[in-house]
Amino acid sequence: MRNKDCTYSVAERLTKKKSRSHAVSAAHETVNAAPPAPPRMVMTVEEMGKELGLSRATAYELVQRPDFPSFSIGRRVLVSRDGLLKWIEKQYTSKNPDHSQTIDA
Repeated sequence: MRNKDCTYSVAERLTKKKSRSHAVSAAHETVNAAPPAPPRMVMTVEEMGKELGLSRATAYELVQRPDFPSFSIGRRVLVSRDGLLKWIEKQYTSKNPDHSQTIDA
């Protein structure tokens, strides 16, 4: 025989589950309420490589090119996001003169 103090009816169990799930849902909405941050103006060489699907070695080879939009602050090498998009567009149009379209970010 079960102790009446320890048992809950089906309705009580469902009510408790709903209130718990509602609290979790409300907390989840609060966390996700902030708009996404805009992309940073610059990125590290590793971040640039990941975005372009390049190896770390290839990414560092690119930043050695004189026409590549990278710069140093101290010992840190950074890549301009806008400069990178323009550089990619220039690479594309120089190899495909028929397609002188611009790439939208």
